Amino acid sequence: MFWRRFITLLCGFGLLFSASVNAEDQHTNKAESKASTSFFDRFLTSGTQTDKNESERIQLSVIDSYIELHSGPGRGYPIINTIEQGDQVNVYKRRGNWYLVSDRRLREGWVPQEKLARTIASTGLPAALPEVHHGDYLAQKFNIGFALGQQDDDETASVLLGYRLFSFLSVEAEIGQVFADDVEGYSYGGSLLLEPIKSLAFTPFISHGYGKQKFQQKETLNVGRNNDFDSDYRFTGAGINYYIGLNFVVRGEYRKVHISGDNGSTSNSAWRIGFSSFF
Repeated sequence: MFWRRFITLLCGFGLLFSASVNAEDQHTNKAESKASTSFFDRFLTSGTQTDKNESERIQLSVIDSYIELHSGPGRGYPIINTIEQGDQVNVYKRRGNWYLVSDRRLREGWVPQEKLARTIASTGLPAALPEVHHGDYLAQKFNIGFALGQQDDDETASVLLGYRLFSFLSVEAEIGQVFADDVEGYSYGGSLLLEPIKSLAFTPFISHGYGKQKFQQKETLNVGRNNDFDSDYRFTGAGINYYIGLNFVVRGEYRKVHISGDNGSTSNSAWRIGFSSFF
């Protein structure tokens, strides 16, 4: 049964991958020269944004016939302006694989990375643009994901939705299903995730949360009696988020869960592994 859940997770991950690629238009490009990388290093650092002033903006020139400017960072936003071949492009900040730019008249818009790569720096060399990396994960506000795991002897599957309050602190809501031999049920809850270390290729985190679990006996044990039961839970956990490419993160977590209900209190352990996409 576990492998069936695992295959389900992979299918969900495939759908998430497709949706993320379409929404964010992830088209990565190889840098053709390292000479102009230093220009971007001055104003792009692990997902941070810069102010739009003369000392920090980068000036490039268009080498294609034209590039189109969108009103927002995505293909779904309308085209509001174009910059013609040979004209100046001022680059200000990045969001995912989209860049906020302006023309020589300071009319602003958003350009995807693969289009901005078709520009040249003042050195006459192609612009070498950085790709999305782990630092961008820490800069994005939202993430959605799937996870499979085990709580005590029962298998679990969960859907997660998170919002980053600060670069080191997130809130997360989850809803999941529990699969056992004699009972079936679902759970829902919320948690805080603390990620104090940002300098590594992965981010360890500590989690703490609360929620509820609702179960139902698969077979009626006592006719005329309620065979449903609810319980509250709280947990403290630890885990790792590891960036694997594009907008995706692999996540592993271990939790110590404390459960209380009408039948008393107990504690058990839980683990899970899954994927998340940030945007």
